[in-house]
Amino acid sequence: MDFFERQAQAQRNTTLLVAYFVLAVVGIILAIHITFSLILGYDWTNWEALGWTALGVCAAVLVGSLAKMAELASGGRAVAAMLGGVPVDLNTTDPAERRLVNVVEEMSIASGVPVPELFVLDEKGINAFAAGHGPGDSAIGVTRGCVERLTRDELQGVIAHEFSHVLHGDMRLNIRLIGVLNGILFLAVIGGILMRLSIYSRGGGSRRDGGASVVAFLALGIALYIIGWIGVFFGKLIKAAVSREREFLADAAAVQFTRNPDGLAGALAKIAKFSSRLQNPRAEEASHMFFGNGVGDAWMLWFATHPPIDVRIQRIAPGFDLEAAKKAIPVPPRKPAYSEPGKMVAGGRLAEMMMPGQPQVVVAAALLDSLPESAKTAVHELHGAMCLVYSLLLSEDEAIRERQLALVEPTCRSETTAMHATRGALTSAQRLAIVDIAVPTLRHLSLEQYQRFRETVRGLVEADGEIHLFEFTLQKILVRHLDLYFSDQTGPVVRYKSLIPLLPETGVLLSALAIAEGGDADARKAAFSAGVRELLVKPAAYPLECGEAIDLAAFDAALEKLATAAPDVKRTILTACGAVVETGDPANDTQIELLRAIADALDCPLPPFLRTA
Repeated sequence: MDFFERQAQAQRNTTLLVAYFVLAVVGIILAIHITFSLILGYDWTNWEALGWTALGVCAAVLVGSLAKMAELASGGRAVAAMLGGVPVDLNTTDPAERRLVNVVEEMSIASGVPVPELFVLDEKGINAFAAGHGPGDSAIGVTRGCVERLTRDELQGVIAHEFSHVLHGDMRLNIRLIGVLNGILFLAVIGGILMRLSIYSRGGGSRRDGGASVVAFLALGIALYIIGWIGVFFGKLIKAAVSREREFLADAAAVQFTRNPDGLAGALAKIAKFSSRLQNPRAEEASHMFFGNGVGDAWMLWFATHPPIDVRIQRIAPGFDLEAAKKAIPVPPRKPAYSEPGKMVAGGRLAEMMMPGQPQVVVAAALLDSLPESAKTAVHELHGAMCLVYSLLLSEDEAIRERQLALVEPTCRSETTAMHATRGALTSAQRLAIVDIAVPTLRHLSLEQYQRFRETVRGLVEADGEIHLFEFTLQKILVRHLDLYFSDQTGPVVRYKSLIPLLPETGVLLSALAIAEGGDADARKAAFSAGVRELLVKPAAYPLECGEAIDLAAFDAALEKLATAAPDVKRTILTACGAVVETGDPANDTQIELLRAIADALDCPLPPFLRTA
């Protein structure tokens, strides 16, 4: 299953979620209506009473769902906070946490997404989760047991599994699922509240004046609590229905990522030996998000959110001896062998790249290893990360650079200037890697600080009167993900399920990529035509022309509209874009940067391009 099929499956699971949700609500309405008809003595075929019951139940369910969705509006960090997660200091000196940060940053660069926020849960069980509305507000949480008990290979397998959820649209469904389930469980909560209130009232109230009403409230509370278990039943069924198969797929994606099935299998074996259970009382709400079963075992397979561990291991590593692994002494952490930077640079069919694999992980590790130590330290500090971003946008022209520095905060000017002096040694890939790593650090800005930072970035980009492609790419990737975070947006809604109404915007993208190829008019036309052929439209019916220059305003507007396309439409658009880039031999850095910005804007992160030199 490729990237776009996973995205489409996530949407189908959303449809399944809605269907189960409707069944649960209908079941609750009928149960309450029939119960009230028996208690109050009216005919259960009284449609007016049924209508009022339906209205009351729907209102309660809506309030419960909206309240929980509002609580989780800020995305992954809200889920992490709910589970007691503590943010990891990205400059930590703790060896286990340092290893965790390195693994997450490698996976982030390898998959083409900004580094998620990282949290550690003070739990002995071995577990992890990914949460958020999309890559822009994602968070990864791992338990203390996961950090301390797993080897590096095992930890890499777990993190690769969680990155699969980040990439493939699973997180948004998981967040919605928590909100929906809170709605259908809300009646049971109300029933519990009524029971407690009636018991307290009975202890301190007047028998003569309040006895009857207390009994009525107690009976109502018991009825609602019992009927609320219809919601509990459907809630567990929903979580199991959308969770189990996705765990198998995420396991397979993790093995594709790392090319090391024994690493992931070893982590699962340690869960079997120790435990993945969490003690946090709210773990049940997020049980479908965890890498391993975070709560008690289900009493029926239908309600199990995770497949059995031995089955998961056999799927990814058929020869793995689970019993022997459980008896073995854990091996100490080891540092993986890094390949030299530059051994793999560009190339490969786009469709094959949307599901990143072990080569991208190797390149990401090499890329991180090749960054100057000063940059790696600075990017994990708020002040240093801001200065690094500013330095990447400074002009080589001294007069323009002076105007730009006047826009930078006085406290940042000297450090920005010093960083600019050494940036010439950085490749384009290294610069974009720095931007990806800087995102979680910059999320620690206050809203007011971020607004100033955003304005400064825009001013630096526009200071010379023109916007270059690298500046545009950097600004697009950085601002998009930070805007999602600071505005609590949940990403674009699908509005287009057909390519036809999006052909003009698609033509703008193909034209920009063809122009970025840098060849003569014939070469640009050939590259553009290669992309158009992938769209599978008749040229006579839908004529598309390659322009002479890139209009970045039109390009930006096109991206905004194309971001609302369905996954299958995005697949076609990005395949066409890939065909334009692949026409050039070799693809140049400008095209690669632009293509990665396009993919990022369409919520289809693109890993580093690979080609053996």
